[in-house]
Amino acid sequence: MPPTRTNGEPLTVIAELRFEPAHREALLELARQHVRNTLAAEPGCLRFELVVPAEDPGSLLFCEMFASEAAFAAHRASPHAAWFRDARAGYAIEAIVREFRPVAPVWPGAVLCAPAILAANRELLAGLGAAGVEVRWNDRGRVLTEDELIERLDGVVATVASLEPYTERVFAAAPALKVVARMGVGHENIDVAAATRRGVAVAMAFGTNHDAVADHTLALMAAVAHRITEYDRRVRAGTWGTLQHGRLHGTTVGVVGFGRIGRAVAKRCLGFNMEVLVADPIAEADTVARLGYRLVELDELLGRANFITLHTPLLPETRHLIDARRLALVKPAAVLINTARGGLVDEAALVEALAQDRLAGAGLDVFESEPLPDGPLLRSERTVFSPHVAGLSALSLQAMAVRCSESILAVLRGRDPGPGLLLNPDVLVPAV
Repeated sequence: MPPTRTNGEPLTVIAELRFEPAHREALLELARQHVRNTLAAEPGCLRFELVVPAEDPGSLLFCEMFASEAAFAAHRASPHAAWFRDARAGYAIEAIVREFRPVAPVWPGAVLCAPAILAANRELLAGLGAAGVEVRWNDRGRVLTEDELIERLDGVVATVASLEPYTERVFAAAPALKVVARMGVGHENIDVAAATRRGVAVAMAFGTNHDAVADHTLALMAAVAHRITEYDRRVRAGTWGTLQHGRLHGTTVGVVGFGRIGRAVAKRCLGFNMEVLVADPIAEADTVARLGYRLVELDELLGRANFITLHTPLLPETRHLIDARRLALVKPAAVLINTARGGLVDEAALVEALAQDRLAGAGLDVFESEPLPDGPLLRSERTVFSPHVAGLSALSLQAMAVRCSESILAVLRGRDPGPGLLLNPDVLVPAV
């Protein structure tokens, strides 16, 4: 039975230790001893668990709960905590500590978690529950429609948002709603102006998944160029022989959009000795050049690149950015990659270009209609698809969930969650 809470608010802490993977076993032994020492010596510690991420050999997590802030302070000042800090010091560790306190009762209500993937990974939003907030989960297992979203917003003060539509009608039907925390970086499904009129803060998870999207982009480039899916089918059918596949090394890549993701992709391409062309109307040529790339106009990029990869937001002016006219500019041996938004590409024009051998292949993670319906694109040759998951690696999912939790708790307390994370920071109302 857990010990009785002392005076003050309960406090949940998530502590992450980062280190060189070679030190993992040594750190594991020390961390397990630290857990045993803490649980044995501290009655104010309600929970102290060690989590060992299988997908990240350079990370350990401690999930901790203390009866009060004073109990946490006592833990940090304890001899066994000092022992652990000294013992781990030789392993060049970075320690990141996040604290979650209960939300003030001035904001009663629930949080709706709309991303279906989090319903199967509920521990990632443990900070919200520990802070005294009721979490409601998506019971549909898919992206909610406008009507389904409205049905689930009664008494909801915040949402962890996926791709469901946040329209004027939705905001009008949810007077208690104070914050929409988007688990990602795109916000074309959120009417930010309507949110602002209704006093709803829109928080983004910038900086949490750009590396995952960049990795997935390179994976699609390699899969298309090396015809991996075709080889896989041949091997399973007992067929052998080469398809005379292409390559990445020494080719030219055109990066369309030079934000966090575009920059991360360009950096990776240098490792393949690729020439990197960048097209972005707001990028500065000197900045691009200092990084080892070349800023060009989009049409020039399309005519020169062996790989064209899209990393621009979906706006009225970028819808069908890659249309029939622009596809006519590309080399027949070129490959198109899209891990941004499906609406950037005119899919009918893409299907025609592939069918007429005016494009060597395409790797797509996003589509104009999702899930991708049966039709010419689904049946087209030399394509590799993934179901809009480029940014959902295990580590980025964790980072986005934590960022959304932190943003929700900050806004409900009347605080800015961090520089640049709110699209409409003027709606913040200081907590009383």
